[in-house]
Amino acid sequence: MIEGPARIAPPETAASEGRRLAAVLVDGVFGLLAGLVVGVAASMSPGSPTPWVAGLGGALAASLVNHVLVTWATQRSLGKLAAGLLVVRDTDGGRPQLPALARRWIYGLGWMLFAVPLHVASDSDVRQQDACGLRVVRRRGHRVPSRKA
Repeated sequence: MIEGPARIAPPETAASEGRRLAAVLVDGVFGLLAGLVVGVAASMSPGSPTPWVAGLGGALAASLVNHVLVTWATQRSLGKLAAGLLVVRDTDGGRPQLPALARRWIYGLGWMLFAVPLHVASDSDVRQQDACGLRVVRRRGHRVPSRKA
């Protein structure tokens, strides 16, 4: 059977900048709180690494789990759940794969460390685009493609 062209999520389900920002803020606060908890715990236990190193490691680990593993299992991070968003494949609107989510997480870290400071310093209007073959859409109005038998 010949299949038709890949379906792309309709533009009406695109996530607004406000929803994206809300999701980023929730995910950021979650990561910072996780890092703070790990850093405080490290400062209370003898022989542990410095609290700053432990806190940074805890924040990165929480971010990785939230953005890669939780999103792989549920199609959304904690922030995207709060904002009513989903992460889907750009080609057909289906569930994202683990390697693409890992690449997207690494891309996001690079974007946060390099592009955001440059954007703020130069007051440019450059916006982060969806990366690694994935896109963020509104949960309401998004139709999941049917599986072919």
